[in-house]
Amino acid sequence: MVSASRATKGQGRFALSRDRGSDFVAERMRPDGTIEDSHLNPCGYWGVPIALAVGGHSSAAGTMLDWVRRNAFTSEGDFGPTPEKARSESYAYDNSWLIEGAHRLGQFDLSQRGMDFLVDFWDPQSGGFYSSFRERGADTKMDLYRSSACGRAALYTGRLDIARGVGRFMRDCMEAQPNYPAQMYTVYSRSQGLHTVPDPSDVLRYVVEQDATTYQRFYNPGIVGGFVARLYQSTGESEWLDLARRYMYFAEGASDYLLTMPSLSQGKTGWGAAVLYTLTGEDKYREMATRIGDSILSCQAEGGSWSGLDAEKRPDVNLTAEMVVWLDEINQ
Repeated sequence: MVSASRATKGQGRFALSRDRGSDFVAERMRPDGTIEDSHLNPCGYWGVPIALAVGGHSSAAGTMLDWVRRNAFTSEGDFGPTPEKARSESYAYDNSWLIEGAHRLGQFDLSQRGMDFLVDFWDPQSGGFYSSFRERGADTKMDLYRSSACGRAALYTGRLDIARGVGRFMRDCMEAQPNYPAQMYTVYSRSQGLHTVPDPSDVLRYVVEQDATTYQRFYNPGIVGGFVARLYQSTGESEWLDLARRYMYFAEGASDYLLTMPSLSQGKTGWGAAVLYTLTGEDKYREMATRIGDSILSCQAEGGSWSGLDAEKRPDVNLTAEMVVWLDEINQ
């Protein structure tokens, strides 16, 4: 529940919902800084430090990161390596969120050493980040949204050369789109370039359909657009603002389903629209961010949490943390 003191501060609906979600996460933290099974898989809770900080629980966020520092941070700068994590295509993505969270909280030993480790996933030739823990070959795949998250971590930690490289990767992938904006292809490798023939076993990874009426990875245009817009903020180089607009053009024509889907995959696109509204003042971005924000609010449970699409509708701590982060960005 939102405390009475919070409710009397004249906050808008997005801030109040953000704080309810952050409170939910904070209430599940143990005194040692762990949550549920985060002691086994700290990267499964990659959104928690930022969500706690933006909702007024910076002390709890610091406690969590201190536990990570003492128990799950390697001398190389990795966060909680496990065999399961090594098999994940989101290895670098998960680390990037904890790097950003640590940097926002001023825990620079974690963020800078964490970024040193993350650089091993970066491919200077293409500018993207590998979606594999160990493979670094010409056939190794790179995903737009995962590379964007790593680029964002590079921005926070001051690695502008790497961030610009990711921007170049996004520019080249945009130029290679064969049927844009009706379709947006999202996977690249050096050997094939942009993969425009999806793997039948995992089509959703490879392409987003603009007129979809079923689940799609609609976070792709938003996280890319948001990242390159932030790259423009960091460098003042106008090509990145132009590129952000091009990626968000996909979202402008997206189906009603994509903008309001109950899977909550539109949160990153709400963030991208919010950043572009801040930079351009154009109402279309404000309207998109507001619409997506209201859609996120409509899915929040009474206790402040959000749930995935499983039949039991169990509260999901990290999904709640992620929604808190996007609502904070939209609120800004």
